Amino acid sequence: MARPLRTGFIAVAFLALAGCGTTVTGAPTSATANGEGLTTGSASPTPVSVPTTNTSGDVGSTLGTTNSVGQGDVNSSSAQQGSGATGSTARKLPPIQIGTYYLNGGNAALAAAGFAGLVIPDNKPVFDAFVKYVNAHGGLGGRQIQPVYYEYNEGQDPQAQDAAACATFTQDHHVYLVIGGINSGAGELLPCLAKHNVPLFSAATQGDQRFFEQYHRYAYEPDELNLTSGLRLLVANLKQRGYLANVHKVGLVQYPGAIYDHAVTDGLIPALKSVGLALSDRLTTSSTTDNSAIASGATSAELRFSNEHIDLVLFLSPGGAAETYFMSNAQTQGYHPKYGIWSADSPYVLATTAPKSQLAGSIGVGYLPGLDVAPAQDPTAQTPAAKSCLALGQKMGLDESGLGNALVRTTCDVVFTLQRAMAAAGATTNTASFEQAIDAIGAGFAPASTFGIDWVGGHHDAAAGYRNLAYNAGCSCFVYTGSTQVISE
Repeated sequence: MARPLRTGFIAVAFLALAGCGTTVTGAPTSATANGEGLTTGSASPTPVSVPTTNTSGDVGSTLGTTNSVGQGDVNSSSAQQGSGATGSTARKLPPIQIGTYYLNGGNAALAAAGFAGLVIPDNKPVFDAFVKYVNAHGGLGGRQIQPVYYEYNEGQDPQAQDAAACATFTQDHHVYLVIGGINSGAGELLPCLAKHNVPLFSAATQGDQRFFEQYHRYAYEPDELNLTSGLRLLVANLKQRGYLANVHKVGLVQYPGAIYDHAVTDGLIPALKSVGLALSDRLTTSSTTDNSAIASGATSAELRFSNEHIDLVLFLSPGGAAETYFMSNAQTQGYHPKYGIWSADSPYVLATTAPKSQLAGSIGVGYLPGLDVAPAQDPTAQTPAAKSCLALGQKMGLDESGLGNALVRTTCDVVFTLQRAMAAAGATTNTASFEQAIDAIGAGFAPASTFGIDWVGGHHDAAAGYRNLAYNAGCSCFVYTGSTQVISE
């Protein structure tokens, strides 16, 4: 039996990014007066204004400028992003603890599962490089970062590791927030952190619309789209592009759990109904973490769908594992349905792992260039902010090949968003004022990792722009077609 690896073991976790960090010597100092992380605060927070200038004068000051989704992607000549803090502050503020995590043994697990050609990049060096940069440029709200790390080990119990990570961040230390990294957990870290009033920022959190509304004060995803809205967008896009012609039966392969069930009930089923279709069959795998269980479920789905003459197959199994197993078995059975593909399927990975003839003709939507298109196609997807970010990464000596490139770009968005929000929230903050500072940024941030970000109150899956995807047989890869379009939800 294959060892368990987190949902989306192939690639979704690759953007469950890092932020910033230098190695800490000695015991970290608590970042708040009461020895806790961010507190919820009962009173309404004082209104904040978000700084839009950065006086550091280097490449970092060009990142995160005003965003114009669907109109050239990014207007990099607009108001500049940054914390407004320089290397020296008027008064000495205490350091701030920021948590992150990384994965040991993930590449061995990929090889054991038969995906030796893929490599999971190490997010810790990216985190380390950016924390050094941020500390040299005013820190977060004028506070130097003291990193707190947790190492996940592939092959160990996912639930136990999530619990241990949470304890590290909230009991052994008292972090202000946690910046997502690559892990092999069971998705239970965020709920645990929320109980301790600690936000989790950019962890590639897979949640439906209800989930993001429930955890609006704790789950912040700059370049993610909730699963409910993602399915709606995919179906509408397939209809608009004529891909649903001659489709009579639709099948879905999904992972188990309430967030996936809710996304189907609230998103997919109504979306299909609006275009005159229904969900003909639906198979749920028995696990989100055990590769053998995912393979078994995907194989069963393929046999059922083939016998039922399903015309269109969709997936709600983020990362590419179930998709790859399904398509591989379909190829051996001579079954060639249409596929609707979106960023949650990790199109770049599918182009590497799935049979080419299965992918032929597939189309969909993409909002994560690092997971959507091959490196050779990637330059055409880079926004001006992405180019500035990669230039900064090059100065840091970071690996920008393949998926390492995506890690660098997402970290830019995380770091410069946090600089801006923490400067606005003030030296002493709580989860309410932090949330208000994030919401105040709105669409005024030009991202490096996606085509548009818009922070909207009440839920913080902030991806706001996408492009059409299509499989190109010439390069055996997915490519973008057309210009950026606005995600209206």
